[in-house]
Amino acid sequence: MHVSDQFKRILIIRLAPLGETVLTTPVIQALRQHFTEAYIVYMVAPTRDDLVSANPHLNEVITYQSSVPKLIHQIHQRKFDIAVVLQPTFRLVLLTFLARIPFRVGFETNSGGKWLLHASVPNNTVQHETQRYLDVVRTIGIEVADDEPDVFVDDEGKVWRDDFLESKNLNDGRPIIGLNPGAATSYRRWSVDNFATLANMFHDAYDAHIIITTGPNEGELAHQVQRQMAFSSTIVDDVTLMQLAGLLQRCHLYISNDTGPMHLSTAVKTPTIALFGGSNPNQWGPKWDKHTVIARQGCELMQTLSPKEWDDYADVARKNLKSITPEMVFAASEKMEWQIKDKSS
Repeated sequence: MHVSDQFKRILIIRLAPLGETVLTTPVIQALRQHFTEAYIVYMVAPTRDDLVSANPHLNEVITYQSSVPKLIHQIHQRKFDIAVVLQPTFRLVLLTFLARIPFRVGFETNSGGKWLLHASVPNNTVQHETQRYLDVVRTIGIEVADDEPDVFVDDEGKVWRDDFLESKNLNDGRPIIGLNPGAATSYRRWSVDNFATLANMFHDAYDAHIIITTGPNEGELAHQVQRQMAFSSTIVDDVTLMQLAGLLQRCHLYISNDTGPMHLSTAVKTPTIALFGGSNPNQWGPKWDKHTVIARQGCELMQTLSPKEWDDYADVARKNLKSITPEMVFAASEKMEWQIKDKSS
């Protein structure tokens, strides 16, 4: 279906965690390339605005609020021509209908199917997540030139980043390597021992600075890694997503479990090694050239289970991650070009 090129006011909606929000960003670029003069607004979940607030292809970012009447009023007063709903949630489709947005495109929803959508696509999860989101705009005739996520760091984030690196004495020209030992569920976490051993290997080989990033309630996990390392390191906690993005942008290499900061690292174009045990790397892994995915070979469940279904196969996920050794990760890093990359600018 091809739609009018005359859309002037576009609303994108995706209420998502960190990683999924990052993976929608190719949609922003595709819309901007097609509708060059349009006013494009993204509605995100609370606390996710930092992920898109500096995106040059957006005119405005608004945050979802729980008061439905206020939300409908907020949307209606902006007089959008089209709503692009990037999740299969009928409640959000209904919201755009009640806000009188005249054209609505999105996924077929679990409870409403194609109802109230002028153009729709199946919620096809048997592909990479970026492609799933891009299917929505392809269905209205938009060609996609680039499917790589982008997160942009604003000036304030860069200033904070530079001050942080200076205060921690990390600006001496030595490589900065980030480790992310956390994940939403314990069975998606590579072991503390492995992260500490890998950190020691990078320090010995490259005299690298090691920073350990943490998510909410993961501070003790970072300290466990730090205590097992043979040299000093820096723990990064209690930072905004914009600050984290700025810091990851200055890392030469980032090693992470399959979790939100992994996606953020790839989106700021830092070479990233993603460790997979309890999720599908074909759907969630960074498939772009500068990154590397490491996952146990031969586990058919990694290709078939949904994220929620993995809760019943936690032992399999742990076995998968246990098969990944620090030596394997270090060897993979040596095949990447991270160590020659200039990150000082």
